[in-house]
Amino acid sequence: MKGLRVPVGVDQSGGCALVEGEENDRKAIWLALSDCENNHAFQQDLGVGTEMVFAVNDAGTQAVILQKLVEIFARFERQDRYRLVQNSVRWSQVEGELILEFKYRNLETDEESPFKRTYTSEGA
Repeated sequence: MKGLRVPVGVDQSGGCALVEGEENDRKAIWLALSDCENNHAFQQDLGVGTEMVFAVNDAGTQAVILQKLVEIFARFERQDRYRLVQNSVRWSQVEGELILEFKYRNLETDEESPFKRTYTSEGA
């Protein structure tokens, strides 16, 4: 599967830069886990939201992020794109940052890949 590179850019021929394969998968998942600040009235519930970036790192914050992660991957799975690998979610902390790691399976290629996202916690 191919998609636009984010941030959007130009390739060597002057056309729109594209990504494919695992790089496209990571881009799609990264965008789905973003803060989703947008003006689209019908898509305000997508993503994790900005509050997670500034939330205190505690069990409640982790539970909210995990719930959103499960919702996002349920949507991906309905689209036959990706499935969250069960029991692969891991949390860690490094210098005040909350790090979420998990594995996902590309349903088109049946390949499993790791993913990592860092959230900064002001309470740490």
